[in-house]
Amino acid sequence: MDKIASNKINILTFYLIFMVVLGHSYNLASLVIERERDVVYYIEYLFAYEISRAFIGMFFFISGYLFFYNHDFLASTFKTKIQKRFKTLVIPYVLWCSFWFLVVYTIQFVPTFGQFFEETLYEMPIWKQIWLAFVDPVNYPFWFIRELIFYVLLTPLIYLGIKYLKFFFLIALGVLIFLKQPSLLHINNINLFQFYGLFVFSCGAYAAIRKIKLVSYFKPSTYVLILVVWLAFMFLDFYVREIYQETYWLAIACKRVTMLIGFFAIWCIYDVLDRKYKFQNKSIYEYRFFIYAAHGIAMIYFTKIYVQLIGENDFALLLLFFAVPILATVVCIRFAKLMQKITPKVYSLITGSR
Repeated sequence: MDKIASNKINILTFYLIFMVVLGHSYNLASLVIERERDVVYYIEYLFAYEISRAFIGMFFFISGYLFFYNHDFLASTFKTKIQKRFKTLVIPYVLWCSFWFLVVYTIQFVPTFGQFFEETLYEMPIWKQIWLAFVDPVNYPFWFIRELIFYVLLTPLIYLGIKYLKFFFLIALGVLIFLKQPSLLHINNINLFQFYGLFVFSCGAYAAIRKIKLVSYFKPSTYVLILVVWLAFMFLDFYVREIYQETYWLAIACKRVTMLIGFFAIWCIYDVLDRKYKFQNKSIYEYRFFIYAAHGIAMIYFTKIYVQLIGENDFALLLLFFAVPILATVVCIRFAKLMQKITPKVYSLITGSR
């Protein structure tokens, strides 16, 4: 892979993960501000949901691309790559999910913190505890890793689909993302084998197999048009969401199309900014997985605590919405560096040697 494309994946992924952290700092749930839809609500919703939705597809696309990059499509290579993903995906998934489950399980015994939990883990039957630890993890950002593990297991079938059906395979998967049921399975109120993730992962696979370049070179007016179209669809999605239920066909279509256009827009806008500012890899970018894995539970309960303390203060909530993710990212990087120095083998294990 050429240096420009490699840098793009590393740098873009870091900032996308920061935006995921920002999305998880949404602090208006169940407040009057949310119900009355004031300016603060729309600002937070824009960053936490509308813009962040575009990032989901980008992570899956990059994962699909990297799996099939320089792939010779032999059965032995599929086996080797899948085994490697066991180290980089499955082991970190099990370790992080176990860790955060035990953290939540333990602190629920402290009466002061009991008010911040809707359900008490230690009062649940064992099967549900296992479910919340490893299938619908309390470490909620790891739903992405769960889905990615599924898609990796399907990579031989994805390859065959692309080989024999070519672009029509992507069209067939693309149709599925507009269905009312967003996944192959819906069990205990969670969606498993989600169609959107599978579609975008397969698009990344297609790009790698067909050797499609990852860097765009459009005219400046084209980039402006892409951005304008994305903004227009975000506005439309806002409008439709206010009128219709999420399960209505128009709401589903607007949401999915906006996600796809947003994915393409951010992917292209990076290229424009990179050509102007010449982004360089920095050492902090290597901690992106640790940031992703470590921030979720701490973020959500810290948010619940400060919201209870400050109440319906518009300015304070908005300020914290943007400030807390920065603080969380800095803390995660500092802690990751400390672990890397003191216990390098443990750090390597929990990050999949990233």
